[in-house]
Amino acid sequence: MDSKCLLMTGPGGFIGKNILAQYLKQDCDLFLLETAKACAPLQAHINAAVPDQARRNRIKIVPADIKLPYLGLEEPVRGEIRERVTHAIHLAALYDLAIPRDVAMKVNVEGTRNVIEFIASFKNFEKLAHASTIAISGTYAGLYTENDFDKGQAFKNFYEETKFLAEKEVRGAWKDVPAFVFRPTIIVGHSKTGAIEKIDGPYYSFVMIRRGLNRIVPNAGAPCNIAPVDFLAEAVTALLDECGRPQTVYCLGNPNPITYNEFFDLVCERWGKGKTLMRLPPALMSPLMRLSLMQKVCGVPFEAFEYADLRVEYGMENATAALSPRGISCPPVAEYVDVMIKYFDEHYDDPAIRRGWKNVL
Repeated sequence: MDSKCLLMTGPGGFIGKNILAQYLKQDCDLFLLETAKACAPLQAHINAAVPDQARRNRIKIVPADIKLPYLGLEEPVRGEIRERVTHAIHLAALYDLAIPRDVAMKVNVEGTRNVIEFIASFKNFEKLAHASTIAISGTYAGLYTENDFDKGQAFKNFYEETKFLAEKEVRGAWKDVPAFVFRPTIIVGHSKTGAIEKIDGPYYSFVMIRRGLNRIVPNAGAPCNIAPVDFLAEAVTALLDECGRPQTVYCLGNPNPITYNEFFDLVCERWGKGKTLMRLPPALMSPLMRLSLMQKVCGVPFEAFEYADLRVEYGMENATAALSPRGISCPPVAEYVDVMIKYFDEHYDDPAIRRGWKNVL
């Protein structure tokens, strides 16, 4: 609608920029809330992506801190947002599998609570999309549906725990704020370009293959729940603009994922690398992968290795029912793995994508 006004937290991140690209094409006003240090890079991104000055005038980049009440915003911008914003996407969070709990709690949990409390005061608000993650299933094994939440699961790290608690905040405020939750699977590069911002998740297996460590590998029979970022952006936009129902959870990914073993073999085949000769049991590999030397040799942090043997299946019935009629579905890995490999191989030595796990890359 012409009167739509969207607020986004965390628009400068990898997922944020791809969702933002959808809204830069729409006839709507945008309030983009970012940390102070991220505002200048985001402005440069907007300047490059939006050549039309009149359109850029409808985009406001606002320094914010979700750890503070009212997100650290001062009047008059706080009042303007309260009066005008009709839709919101809450993406801002700290994604780090080794993050300390106190830091994660402040941003992921208290930050989400502050976002919800601020939105509850909006005058003409229609819908919030909250970014959760499949990682909230923690150590649970078996089928984890979109209607499942607290299954008594433990958590492997504080990222999982605090994202679980953040979703709990949203669910607890459903009576006050019309919101839905989307739980992305592991997000990888763009399906057409392969572009990523850092080595993470399944890309650690690329590191092993590039180092020639693809003959004897861990036996990773768990589902490889990955999805390209452009699918996620299209899905979230459709849910927020059209078909997403408040008080509903949507798991966004491939309903029929291949296993990590199959993914590893597919990458080796498409990359022209040698086939795997032996797969070692996780019970044997897990103690070895806890050793810093082993992590350094393989290029895989233990925190990432843990996910390769997590036997959980994610139900996606709500997402499929909402998105399929609109022709939106996650493509199979075989359709975009070549661009994943190409981008990774061409940018492997780029310091920008090697940030984070400096002890292994």
